Amino acid sequence: MTDRERRRSERKEHQAPTAMILAAGSLEGETVNASSHGLLIRATGRISVVVKIDGKEYRGRLVRAEPMVDGGTYYALDLDDQFLND
Repeated sequence: MTDRERRRSERKEHQAPTAMILAAGSLEGETVNASSHGLLIRATGRISVVVKIDGKEYRGRLVRAEPMVDGGTYYALDLDDQFLND
């Protein structure tokens, strides 16, 4: 299944200052593999977030985090409510 098939709606470019607040809690799981400086962990549960963007708050879940070559990270979120009008 491709990323496009998993998406519920079309993506549109949207740039705005954003704050992402992580909900407190923990996840239970197991280590899949390890290196001298890292771990791959498989866990159950969800990482809940609140996002502040364009003067509003949206609740959702972190579904993916992907490191970038410049040192930043992309965070993919699944929001509970609609953000952009299609």
